Amino acid sequence: MASRFWAAGSDSEEESESEVEETSSEEESDSSSSSDEGSQKKGPSRFMIGSSDSDSEDDKRVIRSAKDRRFDELQATCHEIRNKVNINDWSSVQSLFDKLNKQLEKTQKVTDAIGVPRVYVRILVELEDGLKKTLADKDAKKKMSPTNAKALNTMRQRLKKHNVSFQEQIDKFRENPESTEEEPSDASDDDSGSDDGSDEDEEQEDLDVDGFEKIKTKGEKKKDKFFTMDPTQISFDMVRQKLKDIVMTRGKRGVDRNEQVEMLTYLATVAKGPVQKLEVLIQVVSALFDINPSMSTHMSVPLWKRCSGTLLEVLQTLADNDYIEVDEMYDNPEERTEEPPAGQPAKVWGNLVGFIERLDDELFKSLQVLDPHTNLYLERMKDEPLFLALAQKVTEYLERLSDVRGLSKMALRRVEHLYYKNDLVYGAMRKLVQQQQAATAQQTTQTQQEGSDEAVEAEDLDEEETEAKQADQVTVKIPADFHLDEDLAATMTRLSTFIYKHGDERSKARTMLCCIFFEAIHDDFYRARDMMLMSHLQDNVQHMDISTQILYNRTMAQLGLAAFRAGLVNEAQSALSEMYGSGRVKELLAQGMSMSRYQDKTPEQEKLERRRQMPFHMHINLELLESVHLIAAMLLETPNMAATGLAAPRRVISKPFRRLLDNYERQTFTGPPENVRDHVMAATKSIMGGLWQEAYHYLSSLSVWNLIGGAKENVLVLLKAKLQECGLKTYLFSYGSYYSSLSLKQLSEMFELPEMQVHSIVSKLMMDDKLHGSWDQPTSTIVMHNAEPSRLQSLAMQFADKAATMVDLNERALTLRTGGMRESEDDMGRGYQEGSGARRGGRGRGGLPGMGRGGSRGGMLGGRGGRMGGTRFGDRSDRYGTTGLTSNVSSLPDRFQRSGAFRQQQNPNMQSIGQFTSGRMDYRRK
Repeated sequence: MASRFWAAGSDSEEESESEVEETSSEEESDSSSSSDEGSQKKGPSRFMIGSSDSDSEDDKRVIRSAKDRRFDELQATCHEIRNKVNINDWSSVQSLFDKLNKQLEKTQKVTDAIGVPRVYVRILVELEDGLKKTLADKDAKKKMSPTNAKALNTMRQRLKKHNVSFQEQIDKFRENPESTEEEPSDASDDDSGSDDGSDEDEEQEDLDVDGFEKIKTKGEKKKDKFFTMDPTQISFDMVRQKLKDIVMTRGKRGVDRNEQVEMLTYLATVAKGPVQKLEVLIQVVSALFDINPSMSTHMSVPLWKRCSGTLLEVLQTLADNDYIEVDEMYDNPEERTEEPPAGQPAKVWGNLVGFIERLDDELFKSLQVLDPHTNLYLERMKDEPLFLALAQKVTEYLERLSDVRGLSKMALRRVEHLYYKNDLVYGAMRKLVQQQQAATAQQTTQTQQEGSDEAVEAEDLDEEETEAKQADQVTVKIPADFHLDEDLAATMTRLSTFIYKHGDERSKARTMLCCIFFEAIHDDFYRARDMMLMSHLQDNVQHMDISTQILYNRTMAQLGLAAFRAGLVNEAQSALSEMYGSGRVKELLAQGMSMSRYQDKTPEQEKLERRRQMPFHMHINLELLESVHLIAAMLLETPNMAATGLAAPRRVISKPFRRLLDNYERQTFTGPPENVRDHVMAATKSIMGGLWQEAYHYLSSLSVWNLIGGAKENVLVLLKAKLQECGLKTYLFSYGSYYSSLSLKQLSEMFELPEMQVHSIVSKLMMDDKLHGSWDQPTSTIVMHNAEPSRLQSLAMQFADKAATMVDLNERALTLRTGGMRESEDDMGRGYQEGSGARRGGRGRGGLPGMGRGGSRGGMLGGRGGRMGGTRFGDRSDRYGTTGLTSNVSSLPDRFQRSGAFRQQQNPNMQSIGQFTSGRMDYRRK
């Protein structure tokens, strides 16, 4: 008993326990075969097995030291590495090498005096030799799987760095490889035994990392046998059967997809004839797509290029053998037993259009996730001409079959890659194609001696550079017969015309939007506008899919920019107002996501929204878009806010602009402008004071004008003219009531406009009943007409303002309760008690109601009108048809003098109330 259980403490517990179990099992079998004994004797004899009294047990037991056991483990790992190197399994070598280094540390703790074991130095030398031999064999390297090739390069770099510390021992070993010094005798025996018994090891199965025997399945042995056969011995039926077996395992659990691709690629090289080769190549493309089955992730760049190269090979085979047809509906009712003769029509299953569409989607997804500020993004964009070449090749094949349905799909894909490019970008892409084709032609004429030189240079690269170079090893050349038309507009017209004739409704709608976008970026606004109006897409876009709605929003944004570049401020504002009124410009253009606490999105919704994002090179600059929208709103809203007559429309043209202006006015201190909004707001304040030069200085200093390109000077000239016209209108509306007459010459000099243009602007304002005055032709002056309102008219206007305030309060409470209004939209109703409400309503005369804008509540206090928050609802009441009241009571009669209806009625006061009330009700109904 004592010798049995206390003997375990001599060395390690794990080794002794395993030996005890083995010995006990042997002794138990011996005892069972002996004569019958009593139960009392069985117990002690079982546990007394291996005691010091047993002479036979002492002969069998072998007690080894910790040093010997460590050397045995080290030797076993070296043996495994040697076997893996022989079969070029570098992935296993990489993991075993890590295990070997850990075992070396444990061995060195036990054998400090010995140092580095000679077994370890031997395996380092053998690894170096094996790596050199494998790298020199280029054919074997090409047949490796990507994972194994990556492990090979990794081991090369790691071993090169690792062997620096053992270079002295390695040199000594190479000088005298037969020496056995510094090796224990049993370890050397094991080593020599392993060398002598190499033939015996080849017959045994490989050992796993844990030491267990890995038995190959019958299918694996059969597969190895097939792929090691001589290609001349492989028949048509053997390739057909092997292809069938691989296709049957497609999609099953536990199947290595990369291995399937490698097997199919090898089958394509040994196929007997073009028909069988096409069958295998199409299965290769499908297997490459299976490697990345998820639609939420993108295909890797080397995999995408490999798939493109396979498709080019398929198309080239079809071009060389025009009697072969790829048909998606072909179900192969009778299996071929031999290759069809050349010239006999044959069909092969496949969907080339589907393959091209999937490649396009994978390219789009990869551009979505790549960082646009790196060289990887630029390198990925260089693959776009390759896709266009593939699309053109498929188009040529479909034209031969007269497949108009597939041709329309291919035309749409090509249009979606061209519509957003201007002439400069398209010219750069054409130049890139020509350069790549010239480089390919030059490489074909050179010798292939450069490959070995590159292999020598690659040894100096570090591990990361090696992996990056390996990713770029899959290179696909653009076909030499591919070319891009010099005239991009003619290409767009040809492709879109074909889609209009043969495409479905969705294809036609998307093509129309792409053409409108194309015309807009080429500054043909009127043609783009006519195409949009004639197509009636704005009436049906809400029923289309989300991607088409995003394209519609992008098209409307480009229409607004084109209108602004043409100097059409009203058209630019109308095109951009709805988009900016929503406050979600990024989401509408699919150029970003903004999280809001009022919008709870599920992970699935966020994932779908991220999949719809546009790549960076297709983005519309949001800063430029915001600048155009705010400047257009300023040019329209500033005269609108300055117009104080009843006949003047008091509607809000741009609510976002009004909110920004109110926030800007509420600021206690306004520093120098920093961003686009600050520049536009500062320009608005300047233009309201008649300082149009200062406003032009603010706007012309914006950096976004550099994004327009060559049209910058023309846009700034148009902007200056619009600011002069806007300043003139605002000046007349704001200060016209203070003058009895204005000189035409003085206005012309003040705003640096020709007298004829000033005369035209003022006359149009008089005709539209916005400016009440008349021309005095002899003196070239404007005679202003002012009139004081009656008491009843003033009370009626005050009553209407209070009614509008009540309606606005009710609707605001309803929208806040139902969640239809964001908190940011309600900010304009706060902080007016002591702020702008007091300023705007504070000019009321003593004893009269305060008549500031929206200052009816505060106006009840007489001269202190507006102190109780008069303008809280002043601006919001404009959308209900109220006229809003001026900040100066002396100019109020001017409103009623401008309306001719008051002077024509017998009771003008009652008539004014009736007209005002009916106008409010009609507007509310609308």
